[in-house]
Amino acid sequence: MFPSLLLSLLLASGAQEPGSAAAKPPVLQKQWSERKFEAIERGLREWCMGDGAGFEAQFDSYFRTTQSWAADRSALAQWRQQAPDSLAGAMVEAIYWRAYASQLRLGAIGQMPKEAMDFYQEQLGYGKARLQQVKAQANACPLWHSLNISLQLEGAVSNRSAARAYLDAVQVFPNDPQIHFAMAHAYSPRRGGSLVQFDQFARRAVFFTRAVEGGAMYARLYWREDGNGSDAIQFRGQRGLPEWRMVKTGFEDLLQRNPHDLRGRNKFASFACRANDRETYHRLRQELGERIVPELWPDVADVEACDRKLGKGAAAVATPAAQASGVNSRS
Repeated sequence: MFPSLLLSLLLASGAQEPGSAAAKPPVLQKQWSERKFEAIERGLREWCMGDGAGFEAQFDSYFRTTQSWAADRSALAQWRQQAPDSLAGAMVEAIYWRAYASQLRLGAIGQMPKEAMDFYQEQLGYGKARLQQVKAQANACPLWHSLNISLQLEGAVSNRSAARAYLDAVQVFPNDPQIHFAMAHAYSPRRGGSLVQFDQFARRAVFFTRAVEGGAMYARLYWREDGNGSDAIQFRGQRGLPEWRMVKTGFEDLLQRNPHDLRGRNKFASFACRANDRETYHRLRQELGERIVPELWPDVADVEACDRKLGKGAAAVATPAAQASGVNSRS
């Protein structure tokens, strides 16, 4: 899968989670289409502190879907002229240039003709430069940092600049999940990294977030890495990666903080099945009952297959109503 397409899919994959763009009306898209720059700016603080991922996803989806590149570029230039120091304007522009550049890229970086590569990097450079113009305001919004990491990684042949951006970011916002999610792309086996690299990063992310999340970040990162077919996370013995003990502890910490998280409980059960942890699987299946979210069970280990393999345990017990959404926000 092309990296630019993967990014788009990852941004869309968290659409059902709480606080996400899809859980709310696409108010930002409406404001943008009506060129209500000041309204976007006024609402930025709430988005930054509550749902930076939703802000990013709404604009990314809008640009990639409408592909009205020339009209949107003209509107961005108008906004920049009116308010050159606008933090919201700079971040929207960075999202625009990343989306625009990604649709120019076909195939691996090393396979692009020099002229195409130069043009592609030039477009990305506009987004990077616009973010740097408002860097003095970066500590007001963790989204600035996750966007900066994303742009540093897009089209890069090395992770060094993104790694420096990540270290800067966690000094200010160590517990912001989007910062860790953005940097995790650099080590993902699906993006050219390795499972060892990804696991080392996941453990480092837990170090930064432990005071607030416990071990949950380890589970959240592997949740986001999970997929179908050969992309499904597997547990290969006590010395394999990921380490089931850490994944299990991570989900337990996650659910302790979010006890009505139906999506988290589904994903936990799916992982418990693949780890052959019969006791944990039975407990979770009893809690879930019939409230299964199929998309959280990969095709290689759907709930029917897991029930056949491990059984459902005792009869399902009644549990408090759980939310049909979860906490694991997008990249």
